[in-house]
Amino acid sequence: MMTQASARGPKRWLMTLLFGAASWLVAPKAQAWGDEGHRVVGELAYRWLSPRARARVNEALTEAGYQSLADAATWPDTYARRHPEYDAMKPFHYVNVAPTAAHYDRDRDCPNGCVVTALAQFVSLLGESSQSLTERRRCIYWVAHFMGDIHQPLHIAHPDGKGGIATLLWFFDAKDKRNAHWIWDNGLIERRPPPSPEVAARVATDQPGYRALADELAVEMTPARLRAFQHTTAPQAIADEGLNLARRSAYLKSTDHVDDAYEKSHWPLVKQQLQKAGARLAAVLDRALGAPEE
Repeated sequence: MMTQASARGPKRWLMTLLFGAASWLVAPKAQAWGDEGHRVVGELAYRWLSPRARARVNEALTEAGYQSLADAATWPDTYARRHPEYDAMKPFHYVNVAPTAAHYDRDRDCPNGCVVTALAQFVSLLGESSQSLTERRRCIYWVAHFMGDIHQPLHIAHPDGKGGIATLLWFFDAKDKRNAHWIWDNGLIERRPPPSPEVAARVATDQPGYRALADELAVEMTPARLRAFQHTTAPQAIADEGLNLARRSAYLKSTDHVDDAYEKSHWPLVKQQLQKAGARLAAVLDRALGAPEE
């Protein structure tokens, strides 16, 4: 289903959004994973890119402050959200699936566009050979970011209808309550337990925190697991995964208290979502940018 804005043609509509010329459909702020999580996804994906795709990513990422795929994955939050010309993109960071639904349904959950449709459309646009270098750069920003967003389960569903933002609860010994969305975006990553001694021995400590976490997650991956994660790259299928995970493990309530026990049981799920996002980002970038030019 297209909105009036998209009726002019999907590519023209996307290019308008790509460069921030639209100014409609503003929605409340909801960030996925926080900057550290998005950087981890970009860092992992970069490590798993084919040489040709990596070269084309490097060729495109030349803007100061966003010259790595890790930093590029934060651009929609660290740059676009601060400029009103990109307000039209805010609804495309998430989808509000009915919390008791069995699966994502586009007509019900995404009638005017959402992270599911936006990711699919930007991936398609990225694969067009006629793109300029600037267009490719902006597509990489959005694809890298939306791939992270769609793997954060509360960007898919929560009973409060706002991705957990309206659900306040206690988080460890914090003096004030935190919202459920922030806990999954940032809190569980900030309070993560240390890696096992075997993994820690293979992780350099003299580097930024997101790279250390990416090292940890990469060490725990096997080629077979990477292939298994990359078998699923369709945004709708990823949304269904996220819905099942949210319903099973992330529907925090205002009466809950996130503590060490919750962190211990849920951190493996957060790690897996970051690994999946990195693996799948590498896969879609490889398909779009890794093939020889005709």
